[in-house]
Amino acid sequence: MMTIYFAPMEGITDGILRRAHQEIFGGVDIYCLPFHKLTQSMSLLTREKRDVAPEENRGMNVLPQALTRDSGQLLNWMEYIASLGYDQADLNIGCPSPTVTKRGRGSGMLRDPEYLRSFLDRVFSNELPVRLSVKTRIGYEQAEEWDRLSDILADYPFDHVTIHVRTMREQYTGGIHPDALEAAFQKGIRHPVYNGDLRTVGNVTDLMNRWPNLDAVMIGRGLLADPALARELRGGGAATEDELRCWYTRLYEGWKQRFQHSLALGRIKKLIEWPCGDNIRKKRLLRRAESIEECINAILAGRKLIQESTA
Repeated sequence: MMTIYFAPMEGITDGILRRAHQEIFGGVDIYCLPFHKLTQSMSLLTREKRDVAPEENRGMNVLPQALTRDSGQLLNWMEYIASLGYDQADLNIGCPSPTVTKRGRGSGMLRDPEYLRSFLDRVFSNELPVRLSVKTRIGYEQAEEWDRLSDILADYPFDHVTIHVRTMREQYTGGIHPDALEAAFQKGIRHPVYNGDLRTVGNVTDLMNRWPNLDAVMIGRGLLADPALARELRGGGAATEDELRCWYTRLYEGWKQRFQHSLALGRIKKLIEWPCGDNIRKKRLLRRAESIEECINAILAGRKLIQESTA
């Protein structure tokens, strides 16, 4: 049975979204938490503490994630995660944000393979309090860097390795390099998880047909564009209009209660680039929307146009 991870997206995939998704659509095995940006003082932001709190995630399988290049910070954070009752954690060496990479964190770690190896040596020289996985990209500048990086990652007992098949430079819209998955299998990387441009059932089916020994995928934008995608991959039905109305309304109400109307509506509008695709008119309608009802109508109209154009 294929394992499906819901990719973490800062400012989007919080506890409100995770719970709404699980209860309305389901199909996801593990919801990945947006990363904690670790510091020397180990003082997490209020939202980071709330997001990882067991009561925020009751009844869900979640995977906490950290962003750091300091082995001591990572080890201390894993102790904290264990104290909350979790038995697994994830290290992010794939985030391509310039504010992250300029400090040598996230995919900035990939610029210096020797430092990455020494960092992992220090981490795995300890008895870890939880199982550790890692999320990576295939290189900083070029896909050819993956040959050396995959050799390094294969040398450590990660619980799994999530591979976003782009380089840092390619961000989220550049070309993908699915052949990087073949290299992962050849190098003996433990439990590779494929991540990158999985938007439809057909995308995932084609991937599994090409690599039948792949047993896990991570999906982010695909699940925001089609929140029933994981359910469909399990053989369930597509999202109905009633479900989608319930989905967006519940997100809005949850965010409005936690924050305020304008911020909640802004978060809903952040979803614009996924369900509305490239339809500029619908995006303009959504930007001008002043109520959740107007937002939902614009989003559903955009989805309908996309479906009609692909029929």
